[in-house]
Amino acid sequence: MNIGDMSWGITLWIDLWAMGIAGGAFFTAFLADRLSGGKLSHLFRLAVLTGIVMAMIGIILLLSHLGNITWFWHMFVGIYPESPLSLGGWILTGWMTVAGIMIVLWIISRFASGWQAFAGKATNVLSWVGFVLSILLMAYAGVLIAATTQPFWAETPMLPAVFVVSAIATGIAWLIFVSLVANALNRTGNSAWNWIIELFFGESEWQIDSSMIKKLAQSLVVVIVLELVILAIFMIWTSATGVAGATDALAILTGGALSIWFWVGLVAAGLAAPLILLAMNWNKDYTAGVLATITGSSAVLVVLGGLLLRALLLIAGQA
Repeated sequence: MNIGDMSWGITLWIDLWAMGIAGGAFFTAFLADRLSGGKLSHLFRLAVLTGIVMAMIGIILLLSHLGNITWFWHMFVGIYPESPLSLGGWILTGWMTVAGIMIVLWIISRFASGWQAFAGKATNVLSWVGFVLSILLMAYAGVLIAATTQPFWAETPMLPAVFVVSAIATGIAWLIFVSLVANALNRTGNSAWNWIIELFFGESEWQIDSSMIKKLAQSLVVVIVLELVILAIFMIWTSATGVAGATDALAILTGGALSIWFWVGLVAAGLAAPLILLAMNWNKDYTAGVLATITGSSAVLVVLGGLLLRALLLIAGQA
């Protein structure tokens, strides 16, 4: 199926959004863990565990576009770079395989102490493979869409950058949200939850440190600013091309039928509001009292904004 002939409906919006979250969360947590000298392994495991759930959603939605899900194996007969179903299927399946093996190794090392050394070395190698695949997950959709003949997607090379920076922002926001939720659940002392946590993390009582959540929140502020800048460059560049199809789509997005969703939904609620709320509390404890609610709400807005961004760009490009 040629990408230019596809109808990019809601299932593919969610598919690209789920892939972006999985890739962005893995990318962020991997770098944070490496830069800390391996002191943030809990954050990294949380990124892998929750990311694989999002990746599974992406796989299911990809399969839904086959018409008959039992034909899923057709995606893996060959690699077709022009097909988002083929290339996306390969990248996403590869990432899920790596993440799945890592989870299995963590569980095995929990119960078989003799496997801990092997599991540690294997997951170290696999984490680097997953890191590379995460970058591909974040970038592939923007690159493929930009390679089409649709003017709004193809007239500027900035579209892949928009997708990548949005994926990083949603990935960071996702990590903030799930960290706050996991910390809150840990404090309840629920035996079932503690058993699950102990199974994957090796200990039932742990917290994602508040200083780490603070760093994630501060990083999110920087990435949101970068996303606004790149989005502005994309719009200015598209307008400057003077190509009818591109400028018409941009007009629909910024001043036409999609303008309320773009300015109020994406720019104001999905980017500006979280930016202001988090920046106002830059030197405070983002996990304390009402600030935890503000931080979690800001993260949710960014995550939903990532979905809206993909929907709006795809709708406008097909208008």
